[in-house]
Amino acid sequence: MFLRFILRALQYRKQRLLLSFAALAIAAALATVLFGIYSTVESRMRDQFRSYGANIAAVPVSGSTVPLSIATAAEKLGATAAPFLITSTHKTNPALLVAGFVPAKAASMTSYWHMEGSRDIGPGDCLAGKLLADRLHLGLGASVAIDSIRCTVKGIVSTGSDEDEELLVPFETAATLAGIQNAASIVEIRAPGEKVEAVRASLAKQFPEADVRTMRAVAETESTVVRKIRASLFLLTLFVLTITTLCVTSNFSEMVIERSKEIGIMKALGAVERRIAALFVSESAALALTATVAGYAVGLVAAGAIGREVFGGVFRMQPDWLVFAGVAGVMLAVAAVATAIAASRIWSIQPAIILRGE
Repeated sequence: MFLRFILRALQYRKQRLLLSFAALAIAAALATVLFGIYSTVESRMRDQFRSYGANIAAVPVSGSTVPLSIATAAEKLGATAAPFLITSTHKTNPALLVAGFVPAKAASMTSYWHMEGSRDIGPGDCLAGKLLADRLHLGLGASVAIDSIRCTVKGIVSTGSDEDEELLVPFETAATLAGIQNAASIVEIRAPGEKVEAVRASLAKQFPEADVRTMRAVAETESTVVRKIRASLFLLTLFVLTITTLCVTSNFSEMVIERSKEIGIMKALGAVERRIAALFVSESAALALTATVAGYAVGLVAAGAIGREVFGGVFRMQPDWLVFAGVAGVMLAVAAVATAIAASRIWSIQPAIILRGE
């Protein structure tokens, strides 16, 4: 009887229930998008910030170099490290600034470099900074003398920083030119956002001869942006769910009024208010579950499209049962709260008044 009552209500009150279903389905789709983005926004934002460079730098306390082993130690702590060795030519007039780096290790932290040509260089190759290339009239394929060594310009790099005035060569070439072994001028380190201070403190303790400092402009901006985005998504989710609750409450309140005669008859026959209210809650729960499935499917497509537009990359739909369970739970809670508010009218319906047609 209980199930039959619910099914008949869904069958004969399609228009009003369809409005509630639409509200819940839209809310489920939005919740899927917001929950999906909320759960991955931190890792996606960390990936985006990775391209803006290091968040830790190890520089000499005294002298001009730091141990190259800092890079190895940082990698053991789960960070990415790229050593740079700055030197200059001795036989060239005027002297040229030369920066040695390891292309494979520096790639993830220098993706902001604007390149003309290729950044992949090996022995006998080099990159010319934009300002240096303009001053010396260097183009792709040009040959440059670095004291007794010559290199072929494979790319022109523009960063808006010191690199624009430098000739960038493989780290081993710069080490040979400077006569330095197992040392670097600076080691740039990219640590996961939540481990920045731990990595910095560990390296500072291991290498007292180096000043291991956090690059505040990158690290603090990363932390602030991630925190604000997650807070905004949380507030937006609450706002959407509040509107949905009001919409469903309004619809079910109207349904209670429309069905007041049925409710009066049931109460006259001995039905208790809690039992009648349970019928309405069951109707909304059935709607909520159906709306969750429909909304989740739409939300997956929307989340993938938004992720592609905002964060770039290939369009992907990634079903996550934890997200689905969360959306289903929230939708059931919204439907239950909205229906409970609407069903509170049941207690005020008097069977005698209803049966007299008043």
